[in-house]
Amino acid sequence: MNETILIIEDEVEILHLLKNMLEGEGYTVTTAGNGREGLDIFHSAAPPDLIITDVRMPVLDGIGVLREVKTKESDTEVIILTGHSDEATAIDCLRLGAYDYFRKPLEDIDVLLTAVERVLEKRALQINNRSLVKQLEELSIRDPLTGLYNYRHLQNCLDEQIEHSRRYQHPFFILMIDADHFKEVNDKFGHLFGDYVLKKLSQIIGDNLRVSDRFFRYGGEEFLIIMNEITMSKAAEAANRLMEVVRRHSFQSGEIATKITVSMGGAFFPEDALDKVDLIKVADEALYRSKLAGRDQFKFSKYVNDKLQHDRRYRQMTTDKKLFGNAARMIG
Repeated sequence: MNETILIIEDEVEILHLLKNMLEGEGYTVTTAGNGREGLDIFHSAAPPDLIITDVRMPVLDGIGVLREVKTKESDTEVIILTGHSDEATAIDCLRLGAYDYFRKPLEDIDVLLTAVERVLEKRALQINNRSLVKQLEELSIRDPLTGLYNYRHLQNCLDEQIEHSRRYQHPFFILMIDADHFKEVNDKFGHLFGDYVLKKLSQIIGDNLRVSDRFFRYGGEEFLIIMNEITMSKAAEAANRLMEVVRRHSFQSGEIATKITVSMGGAFFPEDALDKVDLIKVADEALYRSKLAGRDQFKFSKYVNDKLQHDRRYRQMTTDKKLFGNAARMIG
């Protein structure tokens, strides 16, 4: 039994009675003589599973303890001890979140022990249920093969990303990735090895992303990355680096080994599109152009690509003019 209990009671006889009784049941017990001392213990270490506190105490009463514990939204449960004249106060404590209350003097110890056992069982069940819900929520947004975020979660993340981008005027970039000739891998080596390749590919790419990047399995052998705060040159640099990492890796499982390449296409919000459907469409079109051009390469959207070419031509013209001007001055 690993449950911990903090007893806060200013009457020494009752404090020792409860401590001895609960330790005899196998609980780990700490004690305090008033509410302030009890809260100091509550905050100084791992919170106890249960607090048993008197209502009327010097320095800080049991209601003050209860309010503080519940304000912290901890998993600690609270049982109230009260004199006969404090029943109305005890009921108020129940409204504030106390599990139960008992009148002093404690005439039936077994009833209190039963309450302690039940509240700790209730607490353990609630914690376990929260953990299960969290696990189910995590499973609902993860791809079972690769462990990456799935297509469903991608849609929600894009909605949030676009809203954030519009509010704070922060553009972002999406990079679509497709494993080249992946059908041939499945046909030649079988689907089990194909699954291994997809899982390993997601790991290799994921290991080479920034902490702020979010990585999704789009479907089949396609993946998508959301990248914040990134320029065109840095986006191209990231894509080329990822392609090189994949290109150099040997995918080996048992006696089977092969190498693959990936094609990539990217698009910026809001430069290329103003909603997620069009944004994905533009990135997918860029990916398609990478495949048409021979695979194992990266393409921006046509708009961004044209803009880059225009900028390069402008820089070249500026350079040529400077060279021509310098030459004319030298001749003159």
